[in-house]
Amino acid sequence: MNLPSAIADKPELDTSFTSTGAKLFHHQEAMQALRDGKGRPISAWCAPTDVCNHRCAFCSVGERVGDVLRFSQIKDFIDQLVPRGLKSITFSGGGNPLIYRCKESGATIETVIEYAHDQGLEVAMITNGMPLVQYAERKSWKNLSPRHLDMLTWCRISMSGLDHNHKEQEVFVPDFDPAKTALGFSWIMSDSYEEPTHKHGWVSTPEDVKTPGGKFINAEDRLSWIEERIKHYVEKHNPRYVRLLTNCLQPERIEHRHAILQEMAARINPAIVFSQNKPPRQPKKCFKVLTRPCLNADGWVYPCDSVVLNRTAGHKFDSVWRVCPGAEVGEMLDHPEKYQMPDNVCPGCVFADQVDLINDIVGGRETPLPPDPVSHVNFV
Repeated sequence: MNLPSAIADKPELDTSFTSTGAKLFHHQEAMQALRDGKGRPISAWCAPTDVCNHRCAFCSVGERVGDVLRFSQIKDFIDQLVPRGLKSITFSGGGNPLIYRCKESGATIETVIEYAHDQGLEVAMITNGMPLVQYAERKSWKNLSPRHLDMLTWCRISMSGLDHNHKEQEVFVPDFDPAKTALGFSWIMSDSYEEPTHKHGWVSTPEDVKTPGGKFINAEDRLSWIEERIKHYVEKHNPRYVRLLTNCLQPERIEHRHAILQEMAARINPAIVFSQNKPPRQPKKCFKVLTRPCLNADGWVYPCDSVVLNRTAGHKFDSVWRVCPGAEVGEMLDHPEKYQMPDNVCPGCVFADQVDLINDIVGGRETPLPPDPVSHVNFV
């Protein structure tokens, strides 16, 4: 496929607004800690709940059980990490962080955002931008106060509303102050297969279909309409970036569809829209948790928020990937030799290049001085 010259990948967008190894070099103390056999967290990820108000065909976390962290667990996680160097935290997860409510204290996502911000952390959130119609207290996440919106360094909104039951539903976008919060959009190109027995109704691969019949919707068939709608939201909301992705659960289609999405990005606005190529592969032993521990809604720390992409995970945060309970994250960072780090359990890793780099640094590799400054350097 011959691509127009305007389509060149945007390395500055990829480096700034995704998790790439280049950002690690801006944190030399953390790199030295790895060589010294310890963990020094740069950023963290937290899923306050695995409850979600949307059912995306491409969702890698298709099996949810309704887990909700206590606010005291989130607070303890942050309190252990801040003295060890933590600079940022992202609230996301198998569910939608916006609908988080602690069953014990009644704390909401506003409480969580404010606590993290008060600890001096840069705070980010990933959500689906869908109306919260089944949650009476907040029909829309536009109800998040301007004060709490301003506490977010960045917010990425999945354009999943464009695929809701394969017809458009409004994507909710609050009025962010661009001087305080970087707004980003993402959209995933994925086929859909109807599975009547699946709680989500739609799944993204034929391997997930267990009953005969149903219908199949090819992603290419909707592309011109999707492109028109993304362009509309870009012109209306002027985001800092739009990330286009292919479904990681369909690895055999990634290369071809990445090229298609590059062309789409060039037509919409190549200055802010880019296609990220994330082909999964098996990395070396994974020490990623030592720089970016992930607290899931089940109360366990995982090496990565994408372990669910592995076929053997069964679309859930399976126990084989657990590193430690959240209450032990500090001890794990101080004495990682006491804990089992994942090894040869992630053939579907989409961060394999970064994982291999961290593995080499643990083995003693020296790291160069950081390249030119990038945005969001504390979100590795």
